[in-house]
Amino acid sequence: MDPTLFAPAHVRSLDVYQPGKPIEELERELGIRGAIKVASNENPLGPSPKALAAIPLAVNQLHLYPDAGGFALRRALSTKLGVTTDELSLGNGSNDMLYQLVLATCELTDEVLSHKFAFLSYRLSAQVAGRTFVAAAVTPELACDVDALIAAITPRTKLIVLGSPNNPTGSVITKAQAERILAALPARALLVFDEAYAEYAAAWPEVDHVDGLALRVKDPRIVVLRTFSKIYGLAGLRVGFTISAPAIADVLEKVRPPYNLSSLDQAAAVFALREAATWCLARAADVVEERAKLAAALAPYGDVFESEANLILVRFGAGRASTLWQGLADRGIVVRNFDSPAGGPLAGCLRITVGTVEENALLLAALAELA
Repeated sequence: MDPTLFAPAHVRSLDVYQPGKPIEELERELGIRGAIKVASNENPLGPSPKALAAIPLAVNQLHLYPDAGGFALRRALSTKLGVTTDELSLGNGSNDMLYQLVLATCELTDEVLSHKFAFLSYRLSAQVAGRTFVAAAVTPELACDVDALIAAITPRTKLIVLGSPNNPTGSVITKAQAERILAALPARALLVFDEAYAEYAAAWPEVDHVDGLALRVKDPRIVVLRTFSKIYGLAGLRVGFTISAPAIADVLEKVRPPYNLSSLDQAAAVFALREAATWCLARAADVVEERAKLAAALAPYGDVFESEANLILVRFGAGRASTLWQGLADRGIVVRNFDSPAGGPLAGCLRITVGTVEENALLLAALAELA
């Protein structure tokens, strides 16, 4: 069937998001058990005990629709973050919030701006809605080049979306950089900080990185995007949210799909927040310590980019990265491969999630065999 008959041109030209290979698929291919996945920046330690305990309790209510307004979750987030419930918007993961932001705020002629090493979903969320995505240049370290970003702002710029820490590079936006971008922001535009990995940067006080929640006090055009998929270990339950001015939250509500968070999602997230300080933040510090060790051990194999997230990007070289990826996969270890015969901005790179001490040791042992 000819897609030109039913699909508009902007949809036909879209890239399909390529998720990391599931563990189950790799185990089936290799006929093994016990493979490890350090490809998708998940928390290998999983959710907190209270979050896990909340799920069976919610199962008894599965014959009922979930709370469409997410009252309990909004109230719990309000208490933890010190914001009002009408500043909170909920989504089926942070990707859902990105799509909501584009639909709710962008005219057809508006542009979404980020940089060329930003998370792929920033571009997809714009292009799916038929809006233009603009990617500014980056620094030699693959971080956001603030001068280039500001130079790319036009009267059509409606959303500037920046990850801090950024996926897939792990770089951050500093406080001074954020202030400069905010000063250049057009009056009708919004500045969105994707803080999916913020807890990992916050675990190291010496790291100079923007705090979106603090900065938004100065300007209501700032939107902060967060998720339960990373530090809270709930990637399998899709819970994302934004903190914004009530007027922004109100228009997001107009485009939000009904019942976009299940009862299980909401219950686990509410209870995860109760152990945020004792469970999540303590483990963020552990990840930061293990990340430093892993980065040092990876340095002999390629160019290791500085990261403040729970991931490390390594440039092994075009072609060699794919060979190493396949060799690791053959040994039951899944990392994220950005290499491709056609090249591309991250050709020659693999992204490695900081796993457990045991997983990292297995990864390094396998690399030593392959080198």
